[in-house]
Amino acid sequence: MRGSVKTGFALIEVLLATAIAAFAVCGILLMYVEGMDLIRTSKNTSIATSAAEGIIERIRSAEFTNVTLTPAQSVDGFKDMLFTVNAIPNSMGRVYIDDADPEFLLVTIEICWRQGNRIIGEDANLNGQLDAGEDANGNGIIDSTVELVTQVTHQSTR
Repeated sequence: MRGSVKTGFALIEVLLATAIAAFAVCGILLMYVEGMDLIRTSKNTSIATSAAEGIIERIRSAEFTNVTLTPAQSVDGFKDMLFTVNAIPNSMGRVYIDDADPEFLLVTIEICWRQGNRIIGEDANLNGQLDAGEDANGNGIIDSTVELVTQVTHQSTR
């Protein structure tokens, strides 16, 4: 009779294989969770961009002189307008209109929102105002991932 050979796995080998499998599964789950967060960010960015485009179209279709007035004076009330995006909870948008040139307006629209534990954009408290510590690049306006800038010209009707 020959020497008996023991076959099978030792306990340490089983534990090591289980630890490696658990580590791999955790990595896959983490990628899934991060992927879902990126999908939500992409969806909200698309919704916010669409809302900003709608406001730009409203500004373009408004009477030029009404756009430059303050909201209290204007029928349309675009200058320094604050708005929320209904499809994105905890969102705040701001319209900036630079009317230094009487022939055209520089319109900037910014939209910030809360997504999970973070804020997308510089408006940390989502109040539509640039508060102390929020202007990271010092340009004097709230910056965000969703920022649309356009020029609107005064068109005369002939």
